[in-house]
Amino acid sequence: MESKEKNPHNYRTVGYSMILVAASLVMIALLYLAIGDDVLYSDRVSKEKQYEYQQFLEEMKLKQEQTEKTEISPSVDEKSTMINP
Repeated sequence: MESKEKNPHNYRTVGYSMILVAASLVMIALLYLAIGDDVLYSDRVSKEKQYEYQQFLEEMKLKQEQTEKTEISPSVDEKSTMINP
């Protein structure tokens, strides 16, 4: 009994710390199970998003070029008739 008084411990805090460590290990295990053997998961997701963004930019560029081509610009004959009615 004297040893407890000489070296008191806060067992509740130690217990909560052990629970937190166990919970973090469980979360790591769950992440490993979810990701599996794909250790470059974030790299693959990043490359997919970059590819999608590049495709989006190309589509927007094509749409912009099409709208520029479809705009009606008056021809030389139309300009002359507009000036001299």
